[in-house]
Amino acid sequence: MASSAGRAILAAALALLPGAMAAQPVLLQIRPHIGDTIPMRLSQTVEMTGTTPGSDDPSQSMTTSIDIYTRAIARQWTSSGTLMQTITDSVTMTPSSARSLADFRRRALQSKNAMIRVSTDGAVEVMDEGASARELRNLFGEMPAMLSRTGVAVGEKWTREMRIPLSGEPGAMGSVRATFQLDSLSRTGDVAFISMKGSLSRNTLPPAVAQGAGYETSGTLTGTIQIDRRLGWITDSRSTIQVRSTVAALAGQKGEARGGPMVVRTRITQWLRAMRAR
Repeated sequence: MASSAGRAILAAALALLPGAMAAQPVLLQIRPHIGDTIPMRLSQTVEMTGTTPGSDDPSQSMTTSIDIYTRAIARQWTSSGTLMQTITDSVTMTPSSARSLADFRRRALQSKNAMIRVSTDGAVEVMDEGASARELRNLFGEMPAMLSRTGVAVGEKWTREMRIPLSGEPGAMGSVRATFQLDSLSRTGDVAFISMKGSLSRNTLPPAVAQGAGYETSGTLTGTIQIDRRLGWITDSRSTIQVRSTVAALAGQKGEARGGPMVVRTRITQWLRAMRAR
């Protein structure tokens, strides 16, 4: 009888455990173990459609896809984050001419061995200087801080202001105000599932837009993040950025507009996967 009662109490305790874990705040941090090698694959697709009413070719579209395989090796822990060596193993790009792919691979391989610093809240800073570091920033950008610096419970939200590179336009930066939510934890609490959504505005004018032209832009960001709390790393991150930009036509010598406004719609999807090396 006593053992039956004990088993019943244990079963009840186990049934309540996930709820109890969810109610308690947890600290979400990026803090890999020193010596760990983390293979990663970044898949990115950029779809751009431009429409100009009244022109000979009113609508044009272009889609490019890129796959980049890298490894990140945790070398040293500092008060500002983990110093990590990044190694680019391969790059594929579709579609591509021989010249464009060769140029992209050249730039990627120039930065194939670089040092970055990853803070506990997810911010990434390229530590190296020189040409290779510049190419690394151009290829991947420096990731903004995303995680809350304090513990959060399941269902709790936090907001971050972030600057992100707009991959469809080299050198262009956007400002995002995003809201994150800890949606759930795995049964053991080792994996955290986070959702995010936000609005985007542009910080810089694209080089192709003439000075004096009217320019408006708006966009949205949605996505999900999975953090392996034992690994101390983001193991799955999926995001979609949708941007709508309107460029008003410049007036001619007599004040008339040169055609209708050009509308450019850009959709950027990214999927970053990571796993522990065997």
